Amino acid sequence: MEKPQIPYIHGWRGMDNVISHAQATLGTLMSQRSTFGGITTKISNVSSRLPTINHVLASIRRKKSMDTIILSLVASVCAFLILVYWLSK
Repeated sequence: MEKPQIPYIHGWRGMDNVISHAQATLGTLMSQRSTFGGITTKISNVSSRLPTINHVLASIRRKKSMDTIILSLVASVCAFLILVYWLSK
């Protein structure tokens, strides 16, 4: 007895749809990457020409790094408190 092939056809169509969506997403991400790469280059060029903008960008980078440190500390404290609560039960 042969098994019907119809369910397999639908499965292949589903995989084809997933692959086509993944390829479209990859194309969009590559486009965004080139756009942001161009923006980064332009900002670097402008910042090297104008010291004030370079100072502002440095301040933004410092703030971003401080925010990252604070966020990691908060996450660590929360994880520690969850562990203490879990062990005290």
